Amino acid sequence: MRLMALAATAGMMVASPAIAQQEENLPTELKIITAGDVKIRYLNFKWDEDAFEALEKGTGAPAAARSWALARILTPEPLEIDGKPITGGSLLVLNPARGDTPMTLEVRVIDMRDVFTDMNVVAEPPPGTTVYKEPAAFETVDAMADRLTLDLEEEAGTYTLSIHYGDRRAALTATR
Repeated sequence: MRLMALAATAGMMVASPAIAQQEENLPTELKIITAGDVKIRYLNFKWDEDAFEALEKGTGAPAAARSWALARILTPEPLEIDGKPITGGSLLVLNPARGDTPMTLEVRVIDMRDVFTDMNVVAEPPPGTTVYKEPAAFETVDAMADRLTLDLEEEAGTYTLSIHYGDRRAALTATR
């Protein structure tokens, strides 16, 4: 009898619209992109307009209550962003707006073993050393990315990382 009640409860949970929505937003794969000797690893989370708007405004959806770990940066030789060295143990972080402070992109050096422990949620970045931080200059674009998409290009020692999420796009440029 107890087993049947447990099975019925599990069946209701699977059929729950909230759980179905949550499962729909889960990443479908770990993506790895490369340019030269630089690798970027990230999860392709589904676009969530309400969550992104809350990040931009610093209020609203629970997803904006904390920072998002967007990608892991792997490089055997340091890169530089605005003269600041970026090493292989770095994490690209999207921080929500807070009061008068706009949403920011940050590169943080951390112990990478603490980041992607649960592949079903956007990881919360652990503490570390902030190497670079700037306002996140996402622009609205016509092309829609149904899932988080990153692209990395290298030309003459300049690396450009494009971040495309929904109808928003931003870029970071690093040099060597």
